[in-house]
Amino acid sequence: MGLFSSLNTDRQNFDVSAADDQLSVDLTRFIIGSTPLGKEPWGGDSFAEQLEKNITLKSDQYGYELGVKNGKLDYAFFTIKDFKGIFLVKGKSLLLSSTTTREVVISIFGEPYWTDTDNSEIILFYEFQESTTELQFEFPDGEHLGFITLMKGGILSKQEQRESYGVTKPWPPEERQ
Repeated sequence: MGLFSSLNTDRQNFDVSAADDQLSVDLTRFIIGSTPLGKEPWGGDSFAEQLEKNITLKSDQYGYELGVKNGKLDYAFFTIKDFKGIFLVKGKSLLLSSTTTREVVISIFGEPYWTDTDNSEIILFYEFQESTTELQFEFPDGEHLGFITLMKGGILSKQEQRESYGVTKPWPPEERQ
């Protein structure tokens, strides 16, 4: 979990409502609840009020963290073993769990733009929307899904990060279909 934990150190935990265990996350449309990534949180989303007051909402109980930047939803981070909501792909429910393998993720999302392997940890990086949105699948033990990160202006959008990850592919990547 080292990759994402360095992005924001101003984290706080908040009480969240029971509605949060029904949080839906569309991994292909980049929508958390009813709020698209990069937009202001929609008032009807259970997390909207907290994100008006704080730049980060972390719910250990429900397995997610959301962050805003300049008033817009900037990232979402999910701990798979604790996440109580549902993941969607193109509006359809997708079962992801801590037993999900890298091969399953690739069969659903296709080949990633980049794969980082560090010791036993593997991270699949997918770039979307002209490389302004990044989706990461992290396998801490190299085999089983542990975390998902969805963010605007992702890690690999920065040249120094691409260099540190040893990325050899051209940037920006070709647009995914």
